[in-house]
Amino acid sequence: MKKVILSAMLLGASLFGYAQMNVASIEKVALPEGVYAIQATISPDGNFVVLSQAEKEGLQKFDLTTSAISTVSNTGNMYDLKIADNGTVIFRESKTVNKLRQTALKAVSVDGVESTVVPFTRDLQGFAIEGSTVMAMNKGQLTTKSFGETKTVAPVASIDHGRMVITVNGESKVVAPQGTESQSYLWPSVSPDGTRVVYYLARYGAYVCNIDGSNPVFLGGVRAPRWYDNNTVVGMNDQDNGHVVTSSKIVAIQADGSFSQMLTDDASMAMYPTVSNDGSKIAFTNTNGELFIINITK
Repeated sequence: MKKVILSAMLLGASLFGYAQMNVASIEKVALPEGVYAIQATISPDGNFVVLSQAEKEGLQKFDLTTSAISTVSNTGNMYDLKIADNGTVIFRESKTVNKLRQTALKAVSVDGVESTVVPFTRDLQGFAIEGSTVMAMNKGQLTTKSFGETKTVAPVASIDHGRMVITVNGESKVVAPQGTESQSYLWPSVSPDGTRVVYYLARYGAYVCNIDGSNPVFLGGVRAPRWYDNNTVVGMNDQDNGHVVTSSKIVAIQADGSFSQMLTDDASMAMYPTVSNDGSKIAFTNTNGELFIINITK
């Protein structure tokens, strides 16, 4: 990978009790000519990303070591895309039937073999991955499928018509820390230890609550939040003028809301961060379709 060092400085101020991230470098990834990344998800081992190109359908896999690029799907999309520990890519594929939108959940192995986790449906709520086991919620029912060593089924956070639903041991419950009336919950995910949920409340910002919905903590105006570890969330703090994004940066926030750290600067236009399992790499894209890796040392 060609390295373009944008910053080697530690951003933000330290705070007692917060294990501040040490940003060793931010590298611009040299994508092949004509390839753009509107969004990208880094693999758990940090060796590759799956990306979608601006104004184009489909998903591509880009190897960060060899720079090889291959097609994952011509029709899949990046929304809520996840990658299992063994490299299997889990993604949504949509189509319109009789003017109604239907969505299937598909999987493509590292060998390029495609399979279906959930057939086309109007009621795919969401899914999670534990190791190489996929847990999907469809019509209020939990479907599990393993693509490797079977793991214990973990809690699943999903969205049903704007409501946040938490499924534990196969039992689903609407969890609404801010109520359900005129509220829209987005981007929910369960912490690695299964005890808390991070989510985004439209018009307000990101929150963390306990798995039962208790003790909600406001994290600020951070979109697309994701767990970095059990105590830290990363996301993007973006601003717009009503038409286009004018600034966006990647931030890390203590899950109790006590401290935040800016990982990129205001001018970077950095968006949609994803994290490798060991936390050493955070991938993000910008509004120009460029791909970057934040290297974290501990």
